[in-house]
Parts: sequence; structure tokens; C-alpha cells
Amino acid sequence: MNAISLHRPLEGEPLLRPITHRTGSRFASLLISCGLVTVETARFDERIRGGFFKSEDAGVVVTATSCDRPLFYHECEVLAHFAQKDLVLLRFDPLEGVSFDVLLEDSQVWQCNYLAWRRDADDLWLIPAHTGGPFFQLNEKGLDIFQGAPYENGYQRYAGIIRAVEAPSFEGRF
Repeated sequence: MNAISLHRPLEGEPLLRPITHRTGSRFASLLISCGLVTVETARFDERIRGGFFKSEDAGVVVTATSCDRPLFYHECEVLAHFAQKDLVLLRFDPLEGVSFDVLLEDSQVWQCNYLAWRRDADDLWLIPAHTGGPFFQLNEKGLDIFQGAPYENGYQRYAGIIRAVEAPSFEGRF
């Protein structure tokens, strides 16, 4: 008979929960597509397999989870405060696809529910799903903030959105 223990260890418990294989696949694709890691690095880096990547050069921490909002915010706030870097949280839902939450360095306010967007031969952008807000460009240099949209009209917005249900990787183009 299997017994479930409700007692947590006093020490040694990981801050981040393990991620599923599908979440890890999306996470590795994100890091490769924005230029933070190479394909070879993504295959062998244990941090990526665990859903956590910190780039000293880019000044950004990227994490992944399968949890719904608002779960996982507290853990990520601790990571961002400890690392003193911007934080991007990838959320993967098999039915809804991938969305992102962003916590800027020295901020207590989360920018929630962003979608990946890309134009041919351009960096990966994080754009708001429904409401207005800043736009973020994620590349090997870090996370840049823009007030204007990277697209000119609704068609370009729709064509550039990369959703995990329609295209499981981050290689979409228009």
C-alpha cells in the first residue's frame, strides 16, 4: 500500500518543482529560438531539464512550469530577488498552449499572460494576449522593453503569434 506523507523535509527541498517532458521541450525550444543557448547546450544542460536557466550575459532568468496562474509566483519572486535579474516565466498548458509572465528587476508587479510573437528574421517578442501593456523583446542580449507594438496591423499580430497548440515549437514565421 502506498502512503502519502504530508510532512515536508526540514532542508534540501528544491525551490522549483520538476517539470514534465513536454514543458521541458517547449522550454528548450524557447531558449534556442531566442539565442540564449545552442542546440548542443540544450541537450546536455541539467538546468534546462529542470526548468531553470540563468544567463549572466543577458541578465535574465527564464523558468518553466505547467502550473496555472497564480501558482509559482512566490518562488519566482524569490529567484528574481536573489539573482537580481529580470525573470521570464514560461507556462505550458497542453490545451491552451504556452503563455508567459514577466517580472522585471526591482519590481513587485507581474506582467501576465503574454504570447510569443515573431516575424521572419527577427527576435522573439512577448506581446500581451488581451490587454495593453509593454512589449518585450527576448534575445541573447536580454529582455528589452518597448511601448509600441512590433506589428502594424491585426493580421500581422495574428500571423506572428506562436501558440503551442498550433505549432509546438517556437519556429513559426509569417
